[in-house]
Amino acid sequence: MPIQTHLITRNGTYYFRRRIPLELLAYYSPKLEIIFSLKTKDLREAERLSRAEDVRLDIEFEGYRNNTTIKSIDSISKEDIKNLTDAWKAHILEEDEEARTDGLSERDFRKINESLEIVDIGGKAALARGDTSTIKFEMLDFCESHGYHILEDSIDYNKLAYAFLRASVEANSQLMLRHQGEIVETPEAPIINPVSKSTSKFDTLEGLRDYWISQATTPLSRTAIAEANTMIKKVREMLGDIKPNEFTKSHVISLKDKMLEAKSSPATINKGRGILAAIFSTAEKNLKIQHNPFKDMTKLSIPEREVDNPYTVAELQSIFNSKVFTQGYRPKRFKGEAAFWMPLIGLYTAARLNEIGQLYINDIGEDEGINYILIRPELTTGRTVKDGKKRRAPIHPDLIKMGFLDYVQAKRECKEIQLFPELKVTRVQGKLADKWGEWWSSYVRKELGITRVPMPFHGLRHAFSDHSRRSKMAYDCQMRIEGHSMGNVGDKYGARLFPLDALNEEMQKLNFKGLDLSHLKR
Repeated sequence: MPIQTHLITRNGTYYFRRRIPLELLAYYSPKLEIIFSLKTKDLREAERLSRAEDVRLDIEFEGYRNNTTIKSIDSISKEDIKNLTDAWKAHILEEDEEARTDGLSERDFRKINESLEIVDIGGKAALARGDTSTIKFEMLDFCESHGYHILEDSIDYNKLAYAFLRASVEANSQLMLRHQGEIVETPEAPIINPVSKSTSKFDTLEGLRDYWISQATTPLSRTAIAEANTMIKKVREMLGDIKPNEFTKSHVISLKDKMLEAKSSPATINKGRGILAAIFSTAEKNLKIQHNPFKDMTKLSIPEREVDNPYTVAELQSIFNSKVFTQGYRPKRFKGEAAFWMPLIGLYTAARLNEIGQLYINDIGEDEGINYILIRPELTTGRTVKDGKKRRAPIHPDLIKMGFLDYVQAKRECKEIQLFPELKVTRVQGKLADKWGEWWSSYVRKELGITRVPMPFHGLRHAFSDHSRRSKMAYDCQMRIEGHSMGNVGDKYGARLFPLDALNEEMQKLNFKGLDLSHLKR
């Protein structure tokens, strides 16, 4: 259509068609243009719908352009101006020819005739005055779709705009001849080489990863970031150097297949692909990429396995009768008193290994006469808890009788910050208790000969769960002490931290029946 270049007709139905700017093609790959039916045969309604789609796409394009770097130019050669204007005329004649090929109704024929006359009079008047404002929007849109973004305050901008205005008048004159039945061929558009290639910080998986990190409502754990880096590395190793907008469902499936071939477990594959899905989802929601290939991804089924029993009372007795707890056995790798207190805290609070290893002195507190351990994420050092929420575990009377609060006070008087200052991070993205956990596993398995429990420290958490049930602790309190989410709507109401007195009342019931730890009480 001569005055609405984003409208075409097919069998009497109007379609919207608009070229995708060259610098944004990566966001729409493999599409080169946007085309869809407006589902109307009425020209006036089609023009209204087309204007609305233009506005919507302008906003969408601008959102993508904010993430894209394209070189602006302040000069353009005569050859480039000629190529662009010739392509522009070919574009106008091509769209007109498509409309006529599908056939015009009598009403459409009259409408086009009226439009051609209006454009002829207005275009020639604008050309006589050098008024390029009438062509500005479509000129910029067309040029940017071919990789040219010329600065409006440059001298050559006026040359380009005037050339486009002249080309539009010429094209309209040819359309008028065609409308009178004259044969006017649609010329072949010249090949236009963009002045420069555009780049986007979202053209790489690392760029999407960094954006995902920056958009997190709460800081992501070092573990999550490390896992994201691992998956990006796997993508490169297994699929090559693929750009985010080139990623398809086929790539998602291929990644899964190759990870299975590499003997990765279904749980590992689900977790890794889940992180990539989160990264892509964040980018898609914020218009950084066009699509999320991980959307509606089917997870691999994980075979059920028999859960090993927690430590038996006899095994616990063997652990706490060992030389670490009875003879002060403290080789360097045991990290001082961490060897004594960390297993006991694990047994009496069900806290996880790294939740205990990262404790600060100030995490041991007292509220209305109840001593507690605060387990929490900490933003400045990247400390984490599994669900990202803090919780309090009342300190069991047995721990107090064993001298735990005395140990805390001694560290406080020494102006220590960490509860176990000997623990250090030994690797990039590592955690304070990583090396200590390796020692504990070796100690339990090799020196004490307890090999039945697959995760030696985590077995203490299972022991807490087992004995808390036997002690008839209230289930909701037990779950909150262990750090499990209850998943109830009611949990969203009231204070964020569960009442300490209720937790402490249940903690008093905890009894490891048959386990004698009297030799540890001071």
